[in-house]
Amino acid sequence: MQRGMLIISREELEQLLTVLDISIFTGTQLFEKLNSASGSTESEVRILLSEDELESIIDEIGMPFSDNQILNSALEKINTLMISFRD
Repeated sequence: MQRGMLIISREELEQLLTVLDISIFTGTQLFEKLNSASGSTESEVRILLSEDELESIIDEIGMPFSDNQILNSALEKINTLMISFRD
């Protein structure tokens, strides 16, 4: 299984977590990763994610949110990371 580093801004993570209920991932590594990232005070957040974890996030959120450019930026970064696994 491929893994990659998702690098998003603190603001992008905050927007992502407004539309993603991480509690649905309780008991999984994805929950632990997102929960840990949400507590970060860094301006740039790095999260090591697998392809399956990225797909889970996309499945829960959907694509895109045309009225929210910050969220769109985060989703674009997720999508770019997913595509990089297939190259």
